[in-house]
Parts: sequence; structure tokens; C-alpha cells
Amino acid sequence: MTDPDLVLALRSRRLRPADACARLYDAHGDEIYQACRTELRDDDLAQAVLRDTLIVARAHIDRLGDPARLREWLLALARSECARHRAGPPLGHDGPDGVEEEGAEEADGDGGPGTGAGASKVGTVPPDCLRVRVLSGVAQVDRCGHRAYIAARAGSFDRAGFPVPRRRSANGPAVVRLLPGFVVLACTLLIAVLACYVYLLAVADGVGTATDPGTAGAQQDTGHASTGDDGAPTGTDPG
Repeated sequence: MTDPDLVLALRSRRLRPADACARLYDAHGDEIYQACRTELRDDDLAQAVLRDTLIVARAHIDRLGDPARLREWLLALARSECARHRAGPPLGHDGPDGVEEEGAEEADGDGGPGTGAGASKVGTVPPDCLRVRVLSGVAQVDRCGHRAYIAARAGSFDRAGFPVPRRRSANGPAVVRLLPGFVVLACTLLIAVLACYVYLLAVADGVGTATDPGTAGAQQDTGHASTGDDGAPTGTDPG
């Protein structure tokens, strides 16, 4: 079966999720697994990423623009999942129903990825039981919540349907993510304060000019003393 035929079969929704993932695995599973092992250098994590890649591919197959690029698309999905496993979940983040994400616990924890008993040299032929383990992880009924979580987690794709790389700031501190909003709010408050200050100054000048009786009376007396009705100065002795 060619890749376009496989894409067409997956999009028909006539295949059960387990059968769809089985066909994807048979077509490209070994290559995806080796690519994951090259990235992660850990057999168990590579198996978990392969499983999640098949889940994401089954859920988002309609996003792929060119069916002939299925292999390239699957490898891109696998790289995205590898990057997600390397970065780890955000602080305080759990998987579906409060359960921690699967994958990390599958690796031996004595020395981290690539150092436990599950780690081996890159390029090793996948174990005989790999297909059974991956597909059973995809098809088990009790993992419906996990499959839904994995499919929803991979929600950023470009126009061609390829996954968009995760931004490094996505897992950063909350203060860093909220900093632009704080800056905008501070600028808005500063402008409002300046506007109120200018307005109060204008009001104060107007009130002071209108209510100063000494200045107004002096100006009125000066006007009356300057000339009389006949144009002659008033208040002077003609003799």
C-alpha cells in the first residue's frame, strides 16, 4: 500500500484506531523507532514516543496537505514528540485524570535516559515484541483517556499540516509570560495619571484667575482713573 492509499484509508474512518495504527506501524514504524532512539538514546522512551506518534497521526491525519509526504510528516511528528519528552511536562502538569504523563516512568530511573538497563546502542534492531507492545498501548480500552490527551496535546500545526515547534517560553515562569501585559498596564496607568495632572493644572489656573478680587479691582480702578467722560484725566485740579 502506497502512502497516499494509506492516508486515504485512514481518512475514511472505516478502520478502527488499532487497525489504523497497525498499518502505520507496518509501513513506517521501524524507521520512526530508530529516529526516536537516535534522538533520545533510550529504548523505552523511544517506544513511548513511537506510540504517541501513531496516536497523533491517527487523530490529525486530516491535517496533512500532501498525502505523498506521509513519511516526512510522521518523522516530523516523532521529532516533535521527542522534543516534548526531552523538555518534560510543565511544572505541576499532569496527564489525563491527574495521572502523570506516561513515558518517563517507562525508562529506568537509575541514571536518567540512556543510562539504565533499557538503554542500548543506537542502531540496534527493534525488539521482536516492540510491535505488540506499541500497538497494545494504542488499542487498550483503559487508555482511552491517554489517547485523547495525547491527540489534544499536539494541537499546533502549520498550513501543510506539519507540527509547529514548541516555543521555549511555553514552559517558562509565569512572570515572564505575563510581563508584556504588565508593561501595557503600567503604560496605560501612566498616561491616565499624566492626563489627570494636566487637567487639574488647567482647572486650577482657571479658578485662580476668576476668583482673584484684588487683581480684578485694581484693573477696574486703573481704567476709571485714566480718563473721564470728556477725555480729560479725572481726579486732577484744573487750576
